[in-house]
Amino acid sequence: MSWGMLVIVILASVMGILSADYFRLRQELLKRKREEERTRERARERAGRMVNEAKDKAVEIVREAEVLSAKQADDLERRLRRATRENVEEYTKVLRQMAQKIGQEAWGGVADFKKSMETGTVEMERAVAERIGAEYDKARMELERYKLEKKVKLDAQAVETVKELGRRVLGKVIPAEEHKKLILEALKEVEAENGL
Repeated sequence: MSWGMLVIVILASVMGILSADYFRLRQELLKRKREEERTRERARERAGRMVNEAKDKAVEIVREAEVLSAKQADDLERRLRRATRENVEEYTKVLRQMAQKIGQEAWGGVADFKKSMETGTVEMERAVAERIGAEYDKARMELERYKLEKKVKLDAQAVETVKELGRRVLGKVIPAEEHKKLILEALKEVEAENGL
């Protein structure tokens, strides 16, 4: 066997090894891209579920607020939408950052990639859940405060109405039917003034 033939055999072997490595690396890169897409899809689904949960909480708050005025209900809904939108934007931003990091570290290994995605997703879910929970608690506290103020006001008006009725009744003697009619009219006035 001549030297030229030996060189050709060696070059062919090297080309075969390089081709095999190229195909292996290409398959690994495609696998990583598929994993990244699946992870993004799961993150999108989680974000969608979180948005739906936030909307459900907003509906629950609005239902509890039967005595809220239209302006206060609109304000509450706007704040909840804003909090949800901000949380989704933040979640999306973190996902983009994670995707960039994955692109830079693609050659670092599949295990490192998988671990960083899981850690980042869990941390982001926890942060989003905490922010939504804080907004929900804040809105609930405002609602309770408003209900208490409204109740105190109604109680004071009811006492004044009963005092006025007492003054009218003590000022003159009236039949029981007319007395009942006066009380009902006074209660209707209180309801009308408070939009009940």
